[in-house]
Amino acid sequence: MPAKGEETKKKILEKAAELFVQKGYSAVTMKDLCEATGLSRGGLYRHFKSTGEMMAMLINEEQEIADNEFKKAIAEGKSALHMLDAFIIRHQHFLLSSTSALEAAINQFALLDENGRKINEERVWSTVNRTAEVIRIGQQEGLFIDGDPEIIAWHIVFFIGGIRTQTVLENPGADFIKQQIEYLRTFLLKNK
Repeated sequence: MPAKGEETKKKILEKAAELFVQKGYSAVTMKDLCEATGLSRGGLYRHFKSTGEMMAMLINEEQEIADNEFKKAIAEGKSALHMLDAFIIRHQHFLLSSTSALEAAINQFALLDENGRKINEERVWSTVNRTAEVIRIGQQEGLFIDGDPEIIAWHIVFFIGGIRTQTVLENPGADFIKQQIEYLRTFLLKNK
């Protein structure tokens, strides 16, 4: 696809994310996106067949960024503590941003769309696998608590998921979010 086509696709995804944040996944229509982007139906459908396809791409891009950051950290030999801190900072920034409401839209997508359920499951497993690997490394470095890395990773993913969902439902404030996210670090460190 030419550069202009990629630019248009990026613009569509940005507008889709904004609308998903404002209205939720289930309330956004292709007509809404035509209006938000200034594209005709044909112009929009040339890039995306549905709002589900857009949401899937947003989720996949989020995971690709996380995977690339993780692979880069591993390749550079970063410590588990460095990777944990990067994980904490990334989630804290997301939770304190205006786009945190995207989490509710992602949850709707997973509940209402069979493909959404599959994509969200892949998202969760990908996060668990990366987190478990960081925990394994931290355990080998003697920094992190003992235990099955995958079980600990599941606890962390559920914890983060709960905070991400709760933040959308009831804005608990920046201090609370920072405190809860920082707890992950305390929880994992062997010598607190």
